[in-house]
Amino acid sequence: MTMGAMNAQMLAELRPLKGRAFDVRFAQRMMDHHQMAVDMARAALKSGRDSRIKAAAREVIAAQEKELAQMGAWVKAWTGQPYRPAPAAMNVPRSGVDRWFLTDMIPHHQGAVEMARLVPARTQNAAVRKLAADIIRSQSAEINQYRAWLKSVK
Repeated sequence: MTMGAMNAQMLAELRPLKGRAFDVRFAQRMMDHHQMAVDMARAALKSGRDSRIKAAAREVIAAQEKELAQMGAWVKAWTGQPYRPAPAAMNVPRSGVDRWFLTDMIPHHQGAVEMARLVPARTQNAAVRKLAADIIRSQSAEINQYRAWLKSVK
C-alpha cells in the first residue's frame, strides 16, 4: 500500500467517529503510524550515511517512542486491552537510504498532521488535543527541514 493510500484509509476510518470512540481509534491508528516512522528511522540509522539524517532519525525515534507509550497507556485505560502496532513491511533501498528516508517521511508526516487536524472537532479530551497540537507543530517543522535537506541529499 502506498503512503498516500495508507493515509487516506486512516483518515476515512477516523472521520465518522467522535468522543471516546474517536479517541481510541485515533490513538490506535496514530500508534500504527508512529511505529512505521520508528521503523523507517531505524532503517535510516542502520544504512544511511548523512549525519543530519541520522540525527533526525534518532529524534524521530525518541519523540515517537515517547508518544507511543503515552497513547498505549491511554488505549489500555480506555479499553482495558493493550494495543500493539503491527510492524510495517517496508522496501528499504540498498543505496540512497538518506534520500529515501526524507522522501518517504514527508508524506508520512503529512498523514500524521492530517489525522491530528481531525482532533479538535472530534474530541473534548484535553490530553488528546495537546498531543495532536504537538504532532502538528513538530511534524510540520520536520517536513520543512526534510524538504530543505532534499536539495542537497543524494
